[in-house]
Amino acid sequence: MEPQEILAEGRLETWKQLAAVIEARHNVKTVKAPETCLTMMEAVDSVGETPFYLGEVLMCEAVVKVDGVIGYGFALEDDQDRAWCLAVIDAALAAGLPEGREIRLAIDGEERQLLEERRLVQDLVAGTMVHFAVMEGQ
Repeated sequence: MEPQEILAEGRLETWKQLAAVIEARHNVKTVKAPETCLTMMEAVDSVGETPFYLGEVLMCEAVVKVDGVIGYGFALEDDQDRAWCLAVIDAALAAGLPEGREIRLAIDGEERQLLEERRLVQDLVAGTMVHFAVMEGQ
């Protein structure tokens, strides 16, 4: 999984704890407070491999500086807390702060959790799949 995907889907409580640690140890300034916006969602046609736009999606965006380094945070819907936390984490990673190791460990832990959740869902779905060859008696 990509780190941005993990940050977007991981537990908000994990990101809040990391942002609080960074705030306590470093100079964090809000450049752009979290606010909602609309953005066009792009997808790729699976047959022709051509990009197209699905339509507008509600998002929340935030921009912060941590020790003078800018970080950006984006979250689906009106999730202002997540957008702000992700901006702080992004800036901390970009600044190469000592907390970077702790952030990467948290991202790895969230990835394991997300993959396990996906596996459980896939197992549930697999149990409901219809095998037509079996239904025909073959």
